[in-house]
Amino acid sequence: MDSWEEICINDSARLRLNLILFSFVITVVFLIMSIRTSVALGLPSALPTMVCGATTLTLFLWQFNRREYSAVIAWLFGLMSLAMATFFIAFGGFDGTGHVWICILPIVGTMMVSFRHTFLYNGLLLVLLFCLFRSPLYNLIPAEYAPYMRVVFPISILILTLCNYVSEFTRQRLQKQLIVMTEKFRNSAYTDPLTGVYNRRALIAHFGEADALAHGLSFAMLDLDFFKKVNDTYGHEIGDMLLCHLVLLVKKRMPSGAQLYRWGGEEFLLVLKSGDMAHLRDVLDSIRKEVAETPLVLPAQEGGSPMLLTTTVSIGGMVAASQDSIETSISQADAQMYLAKKAGRNRVMIKSPADG
Repeated sequence: MDSWEEICINDSARLRLNLILFSFVITVVFLIMSIRTSVALGLPSALPTMVCGATTLTLFLWQFNRREYSAVIAWLFGLMSLAMATFFIAFGGFDGTGHVWICILPIVGTMMVSFRHTFLYNGLLLVLLFCLFRSPLYNLIPAEYAPYMRVVFPISILILTLCNYVSEFTRQRLQKQLIVMTEKFRNSAYTDPLTGVYNRRALIAHFGEADALAHGLSFAMLDLDFFKKVNDTYGHEIGDMLLCHLVLLVKKRMPSGAQLYRWGGEEFLLVLKSGDMAHLRDVLDSIRKEVAETPLVLPAQEGGSPMLLTTTVSIGGMVAASQDSIETSISQADAQMYLAKKAGRNRVMIKSPADG
């Protein structure tokens, strides 16, 4: 079944849920009618109702097992509903339950079919109503009720249909606003507010739980060298600028399909959808060189000229083996990054699966 969020912001999911519920209700109605007709008039008289019930049950199970909304099933139910309304009026007249079905049909159509299709569906309803009023059935209406049935009833149907269109138009506008708000919320929940890259929560959303297998992926932990000294010397505002500067340089060199996450402080995690160690080394070396060769231009002080702040980055890489998890791979990439720092900083250290 679709999640509540999908039902709220996805029109197809909403229509699919409505179609499932409506088909279930129709199936139950036919079941009750079959039982009552069989008891009152015998099994042969109940066969048409039983056939309709079996058809609706089949359509219900078909739509229930589908993962997507089916316009074909919706139209089958819609046409069946029109046929039911005609059937009840033909055998019960306008003083029976047929007019109730006709009143319900505009609502049913709006619930089951898309907004554009409701124009066609309700158009068929009005054609059906016009034909019924021109049929001999109209003569069965008592004279005192005939004017109301001819004028008030069609006007009521039109008003009800118009109300459905207005409510559906309003719902779609609210739905678009909800989609925008949901995307903003999702972005704020999964992105770092300073640099705009993904955060730790996004990693779980992208790759599953921490113990999920990481085979076929490569991981790299990047850490700015002497970042604390930059904050102490120039202030945290410049430190924030340097972090954003690093993100721009990494994005410039990271391959298509790779994802960058802020892991904490001045540490960033880079995930590549590749298990090729040579490719990983080429990417990380190009990032290291780009950072070392592209200084940050600091704002000019009063009466002075702009300053250039050069920095370097230490990078640890890891090519995941078949049995490695996401958490293990990140830990090993982090360990390689600390080895790069101990070896003198501004370098790349990579652990391959063969290293053990």
